[in-house]
Amino acid sequence: MIDRILGGIKVKINNRIATLGEYHFKKIDDEKNKILSEGKKIIDLGIGDPDLPVHPSILKELISALAIKNFNKYPPYDGVEKLKKQIIKYYSDVYSVKLDLDEVLVLIGSKEGISNIIPAVCNFGDGVIMTDPSYPVYETATKLWGAVTYKIPLKGKNSFLPELDYMLDGDILRSKLFIINYPNNPTGAVASENFYKDIIKFCSHNDIILCNDSAYNEIIEENKAPTSLLQYDIDKKNCIEFGTMSKTYNMTGFRIGYAVGNKDVIKALLTIKSNLDSGQFKPIQYAAIRALTLERSYINSIRHIYNDRRKSAEIILKNKNIEFFKTTGTFYVWCKVPNNYTTYEFCSEVLKKHQIVITPGYSFGNLGHQYFRIALTKDKVTIEEALNKFSRYK
Repeated sequence: MIDRILGGIKVKINNRIATLGEYHFKKIDDEKNKILSEGKKIIDLGIGDPDLPVHPSILKELISALAIKNFNKYPPYDGVEKLKKQIIKYYSDVYSVKLDLDEVLVLIGSKEGISNIIPAVCNFGDGVIMTDPSYPVYETATKLWGAVTYKIPLKGKNSFLPELDYMLDGDILRSKLFIINYPNNPTGAVASENFYKDIIKFCSHNDIILCNDSAYNEIIEENKAPTSLLQYDIDKKNCIEFGTMSKTYNMTGFRIGYAVGNKDVIKALLTIKSNLDSGQFKPIQYAAIRALTLERSYINSIRHIYNDRRKSAEIILKNKNIEFFKTTGTFYVWCKVPNNYTTYEFCSEVLKKHQIVITPGYSFGNLGHQYFRIALTKDKVTIEEALNKFSRYK
């Protein structure tokens, strides 16, 4: 245990806390706040928190739900049944995937669910496979719950999809869980049908539960049908998928999401949740129901905004001689750091010289070194203003 002296009392802190450090995005916030405290204006292209407004009908539903009888009482642990049924309808309408009620679980944001899936399926010392780079929560949750991480590299030459041949090592094959994230944060990569089929087959053959963090499922090319992992595991033998209202519906602060898939995994996840939390505030769940009933044209309009911003960003980055991964997934641009810079040097220079926040790639893993991520979560004019401040690199 780690010892802390507080008021003359020796407090013993969990050793695993020492392996975590601060949440990477908090460090970025601290640097940003220091500059703000100096009275300087910044443009924040760091954290992926949408700038777009919440649809008025969602807010109206949130307020209306405050008049529902017993709105202030504990919600069902697994979520309001009406919301679960709406998630089932969404998967049927959008993905042609059939779900039963016991295959759906409402979450306090998908981040919470992803954290709790570790103890739901893993014992201490069990392996969890994830990619490098990846969303930092996968690794921190694995460490906190005493499991072991195995990282599979994502490389540009493979369009940032993991190579399954890399996982022929015996220890990796004994893992309990494999977490993927497509459309991918931070790279923006979009998975193909063949990839999903291959990775499902691989995990099924090795008795590994496959989990897709599908936070950006709708943030893709306009007029294109989104993809679900469950389209290729219709019997839901070994797959689970996490979804959220945060990115598609600009509801990051609402903290509402869901898990769908294998009913035994869902049941285990519910057991963890029912012992650790008491569910999400019911009016927020009713707001989520309204979000899922919005016309597809609304979602396409959101895609149009992000794709328009992406095109503008790519034109400027190209003129600045900054390499980037060309994609239409998520609202991020994954860029190579210019020659003769380390990732830290470049991101620090951009912040101090131009007051622009970008996310250093190493926040997402060792293979993120020599990369940085731009979030397209400011209006087009602001993004253009920020990127035009960049120097032209050789």
